[in-house]
Amino acid sequence: MTSLSEDPIINAINNGIKRDINVALENKCYRGGAILMLSAIDTMAFLAMPETQEDVARTDFIVWASKYIRFAGQEQLTGEDLYGARCAMLHSYGTRSRMSREGKCRVLGYMDISVPPIRYNPNVSKEVVLVSLAGLRDALFDAIDRFLVDLFKDRSSKISTVAEKRLNTVIHEYPTATL
Repeated sequence: MTSLSEDPIINAINNGIKRDINVALENKCYRGGAILMLSAIDTMAFLAMPETQEDVARTDFIVWASKYIRFAGQEQLTGEDLYGARCAMLHSYGTRSRMSREGKCRVLGYMDISVPPIRYNPNVSKEVVLVSLAGLRDALFDAIDRFLVDLFKDRSSKISTVAEKRLNTVIHEYPTATL
C-alpha cells in the first residue's frame, strides 16, 4: 500500500508545487513565486495532454488556463495573458513577450496583495494589467483542485490513466536513503 507521502498528488502537487509557491510568496520572493505559478500551469497542461502528445504546446497551456483559472471579481486574465507572462518570465526574466509585442496578450505587472486581485484600467493602458500574486496563487490552487477532480472523477477513463502515468514523472521528493 502506498503511503500518503508517496501519493503523487500529495507528494508532487501539494508538498511540491503548492508548497514551493507558498514558501516563495511567504518569503517575499515574488519573482520566483510568479515563475513557479506559471510553470505549474505548464505542468497541469502537461497532465491534460492527449496520450499521443509528448510535449506541452502553447495551445495546451492557453486552453488549460482559460478553462480553469478564475479570479475573484469581474476582471480576469486570459489564457493568452498568462502564456505571454510565462514566456516573458521564463525566457527573459521580464514582462514583455513576443505575444505582448505583437498585441496578442496584455503585459502582466505583479503586485503582492490586492483586492480585487486584477487591476486593469484601459484609460491608463490597454496593454498592461496588474495581478496580485496572492490572488494568482489562490486562483491557481483552486484551478488545480478543480482540474484534478475533473481528471480523476472517472478513474477508468483513458485520460485519467494517461495523466496518472504522467503525474508519476513529475518531480517527487523521496527521503534520503541510508547506506
